[in-house]
Amino acid sequence: MSVATDEAQSGKWSELVSGDFILPTVTLSIGVVLFAFNAFLVSTALPSVIADLGGGHLISWATSVYLVFAIATGVAAATTMQRIGARRLFIVSAIVFMTGTCISAAAPSMPILLVGRALQGIAAGFIDAGCYVLIPRLFPSRLLPKVFGVEAAAWAIAACGGPALSGLLAEHVSWRASFLSSLPLAIAFIALVPVVVRDDEQKEITHSLPWKTLVAIAAAMTLVVVADLAASNWLKTVVLLSGGAVFWLVVMADRRNIPRLLPADAFRLSAPVGLGLWTALLMPVAEASVAVFLVYTLQFLWGYSAFSAGLLSAIMALSWSGTQLLASNVASRRWRLHFIWLGPVFLIAGYLILAAALWWHSPLAMVASQVALGAAFGINWGALSQASMEAAPLSERDVTSGLLPTIMGAGYGIGAALFGVIGNVLGFATLQGDHLRDTMMLIFAVACLPGLLALATAARMAKLLLKAAR
Repeated sequence: MSVATDEAQSGKWSELVSGDFILPTVTLSIGVVLFAFNAFLVSTALPSVIADLGGGHLISWATSVYLVFAIATGVAAATTMQRIGARRLFIVSAIVFMTGTCISAAAPSMPILLVGRALQGIAAGFIDAGCYVLIPRLFPSRLLPKVFGVEAAAWAIAACGGPALSGLLAEHVSWRASFLSSLPLAIAFIALVPVVVRDDEQKEITHSLPWKTLVAIAAAMTLVVVADLAASNWLKTVVLLSGGAVFWLVVMADRRNIPRLLPADAFRLSAPVGLGLWTALLMPVAEASVAVFLVYTLQFLWGYSAFSAGLLSAIMALSWSGTQLLASNVASRRWRLHFIWLGPVFLIAGYLILAAALWWHSPLAMVASQVALGAAFGINWGALSQASMEAAPLSERDVTSGLLPTIMGAGYGIGAALFGVIGNVLGFATLQGDHLRDTMMLIFAVACLPGLLALATAARMAKLLLKAAR
């Protein structure tokens, strides 16, 4: 694997808005936004949904169903693309997505809404992972850092704008309008695909898709995301560990499958691709503790309003996109490889600052912690993605590219379930004052553990790649 430094230096932002690359940039950005926007928008629409349809006991499934199906199809995106072609995959997925959106918006009951969310997840997983497969196909290597910077900005806009727009529509129009708000994006995507994505000839593939593996992955993620619904703490732990065990067995079994859904070196600690996937999984696992508990902590410990707490939590997404845009201007390949391990360093630093903010009740330190946590991903993600893609053999580059965002999504799902279980074991919901503060500090301290593991895998990955580049 090698990317010449002088080639990296020639990449310019202006090229992304030129005639050759502006439409691919817009198309892939819309694909990323579709996934993130619909993952986050339900958080502010669900209270209105429950008030209208009932089914409050199913509230967590509105997000879980979406993520489970998106992760399963994301894993299969590259293989499916090879079988039916990129253009057909995107068009069919966009149609399925719009169908799921309309079903959710028109749902007369919560179970019907979940059917729509499942269809949205199936389509969004194909689209999001498929967009990453196309990045190295549509752009030269010198532009990849810039492309990842744009995609990070698009993700941040969706992560911040999705809940805000959804809440605004749910309050002033209806929750059904909030679900329909993503339709214009899907229509724009389906209009651009025939122009941007060429109609590849499908490969002659005699093997069918490994459906058993896909079902096993979906089952593993289902166990993970529903662990917190178990009746007791020990059962929550058993269900969570069972989900992890099933996923690991799938990874091991896939190495003997033909065709494979995962790269041959997936999660191997001796290979850059395997180390990259571990880092892409572990960092979101750590960050999920903030996603689960930060707003709760700000509201119940510091007395913030929901709006103020949500605004402060959005700083992380803005820092992520801003930092990645800055990092994408660094042309030196060696420096970019160092960004891989600097990301987890910022992640750990962010949690240390967060602990200090809670201890000293410092809003300024709280803001600094969110900036550091966002910078961790902004520094790391583009460099990690590009290095993982280019370290993979050409025959596995599509699979590796599509797997990266899927693994990140799985990391968030695993982390949310893990810290939900830990929080319930510690009885956070019944605590107040100093007891709540101390419990939250303990939870965020535990989050440093996957961060430290991510630092170990990232540092080894960077070391192997730097050694190979000499």
